[in-house]
Amino acid sequence: MSNAAAAVSPGGSLFRNRFYQTVLFSNVLLQIGIWVRNFAILMFVTDMTNDDPVAVSLISVVEFAPIFVFSFIGGTFADRWRPKRTMIWCDFLSAISVFIVLLTLIYGSWEMVYLATFVSAILSQFSQPSVMKLFKQHIAPEQLQQAMAVFQSLIAIFMVLGPSLGIFVYRQWGIEIAIAIMGVAFLLSAVVLFRIPSDFPEERTDAEKPDFRKELKEGFAYVWRSPVLKVLGGAFAAAGMAVGIVQTLGLFIVIERLGEHKDFLQFLLAVNGVAMLIGGGLVMAVAKKYRRRSCWRSGCRSARCAWSESAGRRAFRLRWRCSL
Repeated sequence: MSNAAAAVSPGGSLFRNRFYQTVLFSNVLLQIGIWVRNFAILMFVTDMTNDDPVAVSLISVVEFAPIFVFSFIGGTFADRWRPKRTMIWCDFLSAISVFIVLLTLIYGSWEMVYLATFVSAILSQFSQPSVMKLFKQHIAPEQLQQAMAVFQSLIAIFMVLGPSLGIFVYRQWGIEIAIAIMGVAFLLSAVVLFRIPSDFPEERTDAEKPDFRKELKEGFAYVWRSPVLKVLGGAFAAAGMAVGIVQTLGLFIVIERLGEHKDFLQFLLAVNGVAMLIGGGLVMAVAKKYRRRSCWRSGCRSARCAWSESAGRRAFRLRWRCSL
C-alpha cells in the first residue's frame, strides 16, 4: 500500500480527520482576511475617489485578472511542488505583501491598496490546486463529496457574513487596521497549516521528470479535444463575464438606482450568499435523483429567468415613461 493510500481513512467521522479540521480552520482565517480585504478596500477606494467608476472597476481587474492568467500555471505547478509547503508559503508571502502594503499606505500613496489584492490573488492560484491535491490524499473517496460540500458551504456562509464584516471593520477602525487584520489572518492561516501531515515524497525517474511547457501544452490540448470540457469552459466564461459585470455595477445600482448609502451593498450580497446556501442544499438533496446535466440546466434557466424578468420590467418602465 502506498503512503497516499495509507493516509486515507476509509472509516470514521469526516470531522475527526486532522487534515480536514486543519484545512477548514485555515479556510475560515483566509475567508476573514479576504472579505475584510474586499470590502474595506472597496469602501476606501470609493471614499478616496468619490465613487469613481474606473477606480472601482480596477479593484475587480486586479482581483480577477490573476485568476485568468495564473490559474493554468498554478494548476501545473501544483503537480510538481509539495502541496503542504506550497500552501504555507503562499499564505506566508501573502501576509508579507500585505504588511508591506500597510507600511507604504501609512507613509506613502493610498493606491498601494490595489497591490494587496493583486498579490494575494496571484498566490491563491498556486495554493488552491494544492488543497485539491491534498483532499484526494487524506480524505476517503466516499467522503470526498461531503467534504467538498461542507467546504463550499463555508465559503457561502462567508458570502453572507463577509461583506458586513469588511464594512464594519473599515467603518470602525479605518483602512490601516483592516489591512493589518488581513495580514494577521493570512499569517495565522500559514501557521495553522503546519498541522497538516507531511507531504509524501514523490519518487521520479529521469524519464518522469516533469517538463512545465509540455505539461501545459498537454493540458490545453486535452481540454480542446474534449467536447464536454469545451462546452463547460464556454459556459463558465459566459457566466463569469456576467457575474463580473454585475459585481462591478452593484455598488452603482445601490447608489444611483436605489438611492441608498453604499454600505447597503452588504445586504444585497448577503441575499446572494443565502441563495447560494439554499441552492447548494437543493443540489445535495436532488443530486442522487436527477442527472447532473439536468441540475446544471435548471440552474442556468433560473438565472436566465431572473435576468429576463428584470430586463422586462426595465423595458416596461421605459415604454410607460415614453408613452407619457
